[in-house]
Amino acid sequence: MYLFWGDISFQLRTIRVTAKKELGFSPKRCEEREIPLHAELAKLLERHPHCEMSPFVFPSPTGKREQNMLLKCKAVAERCGLDAAKFDLKTFRSSYGTRMLRFGFDVRTVQHWMGHKSLETTMRYLAPAVDVQDKVDLVALPSITRPTARKKRSTPESSRKLRIRGGK
Repeated sequence: MYLFWGDISFQLRTIRVTAKKELGFSPKRCEEREIPLHAELAKLLERHPHCEMSPFVFPSPTGKREQNMLLKCKAVAERCGLDAAKFDLKTFRSSYGTRMLRFGFDVRTVQHWMGHKSLETTMRYLAPAVDVQDKVDLVALPSITRPTARKKRSTPESSRKLRIRGGK
């Protein structure tokens, strides 16, 4: 809700989280940071309409800061057939953190993106995965997994037995 067009670099595909003192907004830990922007999201934002009279990416109808961002998100959830009561802006943040960690980004990087002071705060997003059964089944267990059949080496003894039985 505090995102300005000037905070987005389409060339670098990043969003810069910056303080907006005039609006009473400061980033977590008061540290500005850059967050990578997914290519598809960058394309959507490039096509998003610009309000000439406002620096905001998502302005209110009057061009000011959108005060009802949460209500708008809940309305989108309802249109999608989801339970709007489960949606809040903090949930979006934690979903982002959890998804980035599960996707394989290291904890320190996610810590920076989220603006957390301590690693322990970011570690809270490392909740146990619930959809792991298929991945677990792909792990080979050395004591259980059957070895592939190896081709027998021929020895002078086995070659002699083969010739005696009429083989070549």
